[in-house]
Amino acid sequence: MSTVNVRSSHSAQSSVDYALYGDSGQQKEEHRRRGTSRAAALSSSVDDPDEFIAHCEDHGRKVELYSYTQNFSPDEFDVNNPDDIKRVNDLGSKLAEDMHSADYLVVTHVDSKGGHLHNHIYVCNNDLLTGKSLQRNTSWAKGVHQTNDALMEREGCRVLDSPMQARVDWSLQREQYEAGGFERALGDKIAASLRDPRSTDREAYKAVLAEHDVKFSVAKSGEHRYKMRHQNGKLLSKSGKALSLDFSAKSAGEIFNYHAENKTKEQTNAATQRHEERGPGRADERRELGAVARVDESPGPRRGTRRRADHGDQQAHRKAEQRRAEPVRAADDDGAAAARQSTTVQRGIRDRARTAKARRDREDAERARRQRERRRSALGHEGPQRRDEGHYFGQ
Repeated sequence: MSTVNVRSSHSAQSSVDYALYGDSGQQKEEHRRRGTSRAAALSSSVDDPDEFIAHCEDHGRKVELYSYTQNFSPDEFDVNNPDDIKRVNDLGSKLAEDMHSADYLVVTHVDSKGGHLHNHIYVCNNDLLTGKSLQRNTSWAKGVHQTNDALMEREGCRVLDSPMQARVDWSLQREQYEAGGFERALGDKIAASLRDPRSTDREAYKAVLAEHDVKFSVAKSGEHRYKMRHQNGKLLSKSGKALSLDFSAKSAGEIFNYHAENKTKEQTNAATQRHEERGPGRADERRELGAVARVDESPGPRRGTRRRADHGDQQAHRKAEQRRAEPVRAADDDGAAAARQSTTVQRGIRDRARTAKARRDREDAERARRQRERRRSALGHEGPQRRDEGHYFGQ
């Protein structure tokens, strides 16, 4: 199941750069330096993105390409499954080929706020069969959603009962602003800051924006406002909602919650891993096993030794009971608290198991001692007893 939308683009370079590297400033340079990109998967009818851009610019038309977004439901495809990522990218290529006989580039992203896979499909505005501009599948109502639904049905994917036009997000909205202009540059920086996993609330978001030289404030209406210096040196202000609905206060709040939930999950997983690596209760376990070993190795434990072993066992048992009865302290991080509570329960189970084992070992040692005493009584006096006992145990 997928939704799709389309916009025309006057700059192939800007559109493709955004899909591959995000905003055209610091983030782009960092990706180029590392040889990385935002793409989870990429496919094209030509050898590489640079060749595709060149083809789009060569025909000399005002509209250099058409930009499509194809969004898939997280219920159907998992962003964490490599096979699903490849499958979604393949569906993007098939849609491009079904719509046009033109060069295309498909970039698959996994970094959406809703955690769903989506494709950015770019098609060169030059029909390879006619040599003219594209004449069909250039609007949602006239061909695009029908072609996409037919593809979904053919490929065994779910099809929406009623056609649904995908909301115009920033990746399409930016096409209406001039390449290199103030609005597009500001919007790209806002989008990059919203994608940043550190943006878990307004204060954290404000700090991330500052790294991009953008000032953030909240208007009386509750909407977000942004200030950035124009190329002419003036400090200009713009409402986020006016740039794109993706930048409204409501949409930004949803993204903050998404990042915060991911952060909590990561902290919970990290806390659980640390507890597993540390092995809670190992020191107590070694001490108690050592006490059991001393009981096993003793040929005839004295009464005082048994009392000390019993006393140590009782102390360990009381400590285990106290740990089970002790309430889990409240923590700022619910995930870490859950991990600690789980560890406490597991430690209590281990303590009870060790207590039971110590009791069984003492009983076994006591039975062995009684057997030796019975053999001594049967043999008579102490001298022969020791010689025969040594012979009996192979000493």
